[in-house]
Amino acid sequence: MASTLVELPDLDTIRRWLRRIQEILVLGGVSLAVVLSLAFIGAWVLSHLRRAKAQDEPKITWLSHVALVGSLVPVGLTVLAAAGMFIPVLRPLMLKFFAYAAAGAAVSWLISVAALIVGGGQQELRRIRRALLLAGTPFYCLAVWLARFLVLGF
Repeated sequence: MASTLVELPDLDTIRRWLRRIQEILVLGGVSLAVVLSLAFIGAWVLSHLRRAKAQDEPKITWLSHVALVGSLVPVGLTVLAAAGMFIPVLRPLMLKFFAYAAAGAAVSWLISVAALIVGGGQQELRRIRRALLLAGTPFYCLAVWLARFLVLGF
């Protein structure tokens, strides 16, 4: 009599499949983090095409301050996420801190780009450029953090 049951793979095969799925997910996460990091750096590079306004033109100085202060939020959250590697109490919250830092970085990036479009004097443009670089911090660190899973294994 023929068996109607489909043979299931052994546990080692299932483990290899799961490990491969994890590797693909990590590789995709690293790729996404690198692409977003390059977008932040690209915006910073393109910001150097912006010329400072002349002294007699009206300037909006508060927007560059908001952009710079807003970029410190994702940096702080990234520092908290990194502290989770060394402080066991923070370890379960690492991914949440990274997620909040990424969301804060997106908001900070939008404010920085808006400030860049508005423009300003040389000081304002310096603050905006610094804000753009700082806002990308979560993605720079996330790419490195995820890449360590590829190097060290699971």
